[in-house]
Amino acid sequence: MNIPDQPSFTLDHQQLAEARIQLHYAIQPLAAISNALADSSNKGLFWDDQLGFTTRAITLIESYRLALDPIALTLNFVTDRDQVISAFALSDRTLTEAFDWMKAIVGGLGGAADLITPISYPPNDFPDSDLARGATFQLLNLTSDLAEYYASADRILQNIVQQEPMASDVRIWPHHFDMATLISIPDEINGQEKSVGIGLSPGDSSYNEPYWYVTPYPYPEDRSNLPILDGDGIWHTEGWVGAILTASQFGEPRASIDQVNTFLKSAIVACKKLLN
Repeated sequence: MNIPDQPSFTLDHQQLAEARIQLHYAIQPLAAISNALADSSNKGLFWDDQLGFTTRAITLIESYRLALDPIALTLNFVTDRDQVISAFALSDRTLTEAFDWMKAIVGGLGGAADLITPISYPPNDFPDSDLARGATFQLLNLTSDLAEYYASADRILQNIVQQEPMASDVRIWPHHFDMATLISIPDEINGQEKSVGIGLSPGDSSYNEPYWYVTPYPYPEDRSNLPILDGDGIWHTEGWVGAILTASQFGEPRASIDQVNTFLKSAIVACKKLLN
């Protein structure tokens, strides 16, 4: 995978949305592989600067990972030394063909290939696309911009995990395609465990662009006097409560790290106070 060192960045909402939907569908085989392999029950994925989106190690005879190069739009089955042993270019191919390719590999390694099926999500909680009905993936208009958001987010979130003893490992979740960590707080509100979620969404029904979010849970009942946020952050209060910073506010991912960190620091403090 090759992300340009000095990208020519433009915030093209339509292009990012098209890329997001394609990649959201393209990572589904990575998540589904956990259905067939007993030691890969966690569907959360990882970011790798060389490979792109990856599963964790899948141990059968040897250790393998399935990866998606988000720029070449190619699925790669790699060894524990990142040697590609099989590749499947998604351009002009269907999701069904991608699953068939993966089943053949897993079956050849002794895994339960028949169990590799698309994950079922709640109705109306996954982006609709003709890709779900047999349309083919297309490289046209797929840029490196979305990969840059994930690469930058991974570095920022890994730093937060280093600073927060109760933070979970950083994961990319195939349901909503967000990259996130969760800070657990050893306390409850009405029987619900407290936590602060921090992550980057590539865009969704709330915002049609990438955005950072920091969410307190449980959500505060009183939303009339939420704390002021640094770094141009604002509060989202419709349907869910969280501090957000959109791509329209922070711009090019790598150039905006200082602003994003300023926002996240203040938002984490604010959310913890809301849970006191």
